[in-house]
This record gives sequence, structure tokens and C-alpha cells, in this order.
Amino acid sequence: MELKLLKEKGKDVRLVVFDLDGTLLNSKSKISYHSKLAINELRKKGIKIAIASGRIFTMLKSFYEDLNLKDFVISSNGAAIDDLTTNQPIQQLFAYPEDSKKVVEFCVENHIECNILKRNACYFQEYSARLAKFNLYNEHAVEQNSEPIDIVIYEHGIDHYEGIEKLLIYETNSTKTKKVQRFVDQNTKLIHMTSGEGYVDISAVGVSKGEAVKKIAEYMNIGIEQVCVFGDYDNDISMLEVAGISVVMSNGTKNALKYADFITLSNDDEGIAYAIKELLL
Repeated sequence: MELKLLKEKGKDVRLVVFDLDGTLLNSKSKISYHSKLAINELRKKGIKIAIASGRIFTMLKSFYEDLNLKDFVISSNGAAIDDLTTNQPIQQLFAYPEDSKKVVEFCVENHIECNILKRNACYFQEYSARLAKFNLYNEHAVEQNSEPIDIVIYEHGIDHYEGIEKLLIYETNSTKTKKVQRFVDQNTKLIHMTSGEGYVDISAVGVSKGEAVKKIAEYMNIGIEQVCVFGDYDNDISMLEVAGISVVMSNGTKNALKYADFITLSNDDEGIAYAIKELLL
């Protein structure tokens, strides 16, 4: 789409949604000063802001507080949507307990890392490569006087499979990854998506960032064409393809770049601030 037409569409935007990793966050996992300034300019225009991440809601607090965000948080790839003005979830889609149990037991049997992520607690096998990252998050949370995540180690499974927002598979062996995906397809009613190199997210049917963005637009009583989204990875495609304006970072995947109305600079080159200035201000 021509830049002139995009700028014209930008005048009607009422909601802007930012993916986090690879998009709003630079390679040091920080939100740059210029990104914050540009987002604040959007806020002055009355535009609502949302962040969208594959991370669970509990792990996003430091980011939405850093942005002084008062609007919406999409977490677990869209399994949960929170309205920060009411401190209440608009939506929570939990993975089916029986199917979750099947996947966990399959992963244990095949020595595949399967992280079980609930909002109030996260469960890891003893050999989990992701455990260190969650422990580090807890250290930072305590330093900032914030609530740490309850971390539980499991061996064969857990007692209760209710309330799971997603199962996170981390496996560098692609043969094992495909094995899990086949098992999910053939033995459960759950869905799976790739959220990064070696990462597979397993969730309830209907979970996607795109569906979450549509839900917020409906909640705000605006048209989906009045939404601008920013992303960089394949799990952002569902929202890139539905929004009125889709912005993809130059560091985005080949698949994500296909859905761009506008390709901005990279996440390390102030791509957020640049696109906001070009399209929305």
C-alpha cells in the first residue's frame, strides 16, 4: 500500500498493538527511550495501546509498568486479554485438562521439555533449559518489590491440569518437535504454533493474537480497520492479516514480512518510533 494511503488510514487508528520480543523490545530486552516517547504521543491523541506477547501475564508486569500502560495486555499468544483499567481479564481460554495431561505425559515419556504455564504457577521438569530464565525473572521481581512467580518442579505430571494458558515445548531437536506436533494433531483438540526457534506453544482452540486483537476492537466498539499492529514473527501473522495497518520490523521473518503494509526499521534501530512518526502522527 502506498505511504500516502497508509498515512490517510493512520488518521482513523484508535488502537495500536505491539508484539514484544523482536518488535517493541530491542536485542537487550529493553524498550527504548524513543519508543516510549512515540507511544506517549499516540496516547496524547487518545489512541489506546496494547502489548501482545507469548509470555504469561505475570511476566509482562515490568514491561507494561515501564510503558505506564493503562489499556490492554494480550498474553500467552491471546489465551488471555487483560483490561488494565479494571484489572480484570476480558478473556481467558484454558487448554483442555485431559488433552493437556496427554501432551505432558507424552513429553515426559520422550524426554521432551514441556513447561506448564498457569497464571498463578509455572511447572518445569528438573532438566528444563527454561527454568533459569524464570528464576532470573523472579530475582528481578523481588528486587522491584513485585510478586515472583510460583515455580514448581514436576517429574511425571502435575495434580491439576485446570487453568493452563499454554504448554511451552522447548526442543532444539526438530525431529522431536515434529513428533510433539503430530501427537497434538492426532490425539488432542489443542492447537500448536511456533513462537521462536525451538519453541512450540500448545493452546486451546481459538487462541491467537489475531483473535485477541479482534476481541479488543469489539470491546472498544471500533472497527478492525481502526487497528494498527506491529510484529516480527510467525505467531504475529494472525494479527498482521486482520488489522487495518500492519507494520513489520525489518528483522522480521520472511513469512511475517509478506503481511506487511509497511516495513519499518529493525527493533535495534528505533523501528517503532520511525513507523509511528511516519504513519500515525
